[in-house]
Parts: sequence; C-alpha cells; structure tokens
Amino acid sequence: MENNQHIGMMSIEIGALWSTYFSETTTRCMIIHFLENVEDPDIELLLTNALTICNKRIPKIEQLLGKENFPIPQGFTDKDVHSKAPRLFSDPFYLYYIWFMSSMELQAHSLSMTLCARTDVNDFYRDVLNDSADTDMKSRELALKKGYFIRAPHIPTPSKVDFVKRQSFLTGWFGERRPLNALEITHLFKNAMTNTIGNLLITGFSQVTESKDIRNLFVRGKEISAKHVTIFNSILKEEDLSSFDSWAAYVTDSTTPPFSEKLMLFHITSLNSVGIGNYGISISASSRRDLGTHYTRLMGEIALYTEDGANLMIEKGWMEQPPQAANRDQLIR
Repeated sequence: MENNQHIGMMSIEIGALWSTYFSETTTRCMIIHFLENVEDPDIELLLTNALTICNKRIPKIEQLLGKENFPIPQGFTDKDVHSKAPRLFSDPFYLYYIWFMSSMELQAHSLSMTLCARTDVNDFYRDVLNDSADTDMKSRELALKKGYFIRAPHIPTPSKVDFVKRQSFLTGWFGERRPLNALEITHLFKNAMTNTIGNLLITGFSQVTESKDIRNLFVRGKEISAKHVTIFNSILKEEDLSSFDSWAAYVTDSTTPPFSEKLMLFHITSLNSVGIGNYGISISASSRRDLGTHYTRLMGEIALYTEDGANLMIEKGWMEQPPQAANRDQLIR
C-alpha cells in the first residue's frame, strides 16, 4: 500500500480521532470504577481486557494528532473518577455496558475506517474494529454463559419466498395493518435494549449527582428513556412478541458519586446523540408508516433533550469545541 502519511489529515480524519478520544477516555474512567468493585472473576477479566484496549488506543490517538501539531483534547482523566466510591451498578450491568459500548464502536468506527484516507489513521481504525469485534464476541459469550443474554422475539420460519402484493404493506395507523417484519422487530428490540441500558445508567447518575440542575436533567432523561422503552415494548406486545425485560435491579442504592459531574453529563449527552442516529437507521428499515411516525416523534424529543444537555455543559464551561472550518467572513473582516 502506498505510504501517504505525509499528507495532511482531512476533516473526516481529524473529527473521527477527536470524537474517538472523548469516547475512549470516558469509557476508561467508567471501567476504572467498575474494576474497583467487580466481584465476578469472569466479568473482571472482560473489564481488564477492555481497559487494556482503552490504554492502547488513547496514546495512539495522541500520537496521530501530535504528528499534525494538533492540540490534544482534554477529554477525561483519573481526576474524573472518585477512587474507592461504593459501587453504583452491579456486575451484570458491567457486562451489559461493555457489550453495549463495543457494539456501538463497531457501528461508529466502521464509517471512520471507510472514510479515512491516510494509511496510519485507516490502520488505527482497522485495529479498533478488530478489538471491538473481539470484545463484542466475548461479551456475548459471557452473557450466554452467565444466563444474562436477552433473546430477541421468535418468528415463524417462512416456507417459501414471497412478494408484497398490496399497498397495505406500508399501512400503519389506518386500514389493514400487517404484522411486523423481521427487520422492524430487530430495530424495536434493539432500541428497547439500548434505552434500557441508558435508563439504568442515568438512574444511577441521578442518584449521585449533587448539582440540582444536572440532577433535574437526569431525572427528565430517565423518564424519557422509560417512556421510549414502554412504547417499543407495547408495539411488540401488540404482535404477541416477547418484549424487553427491565434491569432495574442492577442499580444499587449508593448516593456517593463515583465520577465527576462533567463526565456524567457528557456521557449521557453523547449517548443521546447515538440514540438519535439509531432511530434514523430504524426509520430507514421500517416500512410500516406508524413505526416511522413513532421514531420521528421520539427522535425529536431526544434531540431537544440532547440540546438542553449541551447547553448545560456550555454554561458550566465543560464543552470542548470540536475542530471546525475557518470562519471566512470573520477572517475577511
């Protein structure tokens, strides 16, 4: 392969590395706290491997940005983890969290790898995807072994290839409404699962947050995620399909913060952005009109909530400015 590392980084490569740095430093802080409290040796090994991966990626990103004399983001450090704080979540949540984050990385970084032209950056994301795929596989196998794996609904195996014959295939609110297809079930189930994980995370954060404005935002987010889970589960239940079970028991009663408020607020805001993207993908995969309407409405609700979280970060001076294009009008003036 032609060596093109002497070529300056494109906006895509800079943006990908910048956002990955925040993701990795956030995850690293979360895992540090998890490892201080984990009891299950198998889950501890999974966490240790995940921390090793974070500790490998962060210096590599710093090296790649350093080649361009690009300022290293502040991100999150050991100062954002409160050592010896009581556990906020139980061991099964630690497993689900690592599984969820590795799945999210596979989705996000596959785009980064396909768009990054520089060999060194492309190679970095190839390694990231390999590590994330390995972690995803180990998390899934461990969930199966421990009996924590949540299975998606079953549907009958079709006896033959068939074709859509009527426009009612697209009908949602009115008229003859067909059963959900496999793709629609997949996205409903996935969105119920990711919202449940988010609900657990924000429930824990709301218990330990001392600032009233941040706590109020978290409580509001907790209500939003619970509502979204209820909507997705109700659609599945209408079709006599198994819905997603609650994991409320996996949050402890601790009120001692294990993380800085800056980290907790950033983490929730960034995960909401991922949720918006998930709903967008779900719209494209859902043919029934009622599902598209649901996703569009709920996506707007998350977008407003995410904006409020971002505004709060700006108020507190915690939001680092992403790399951006030159302001030509300002330069001319």
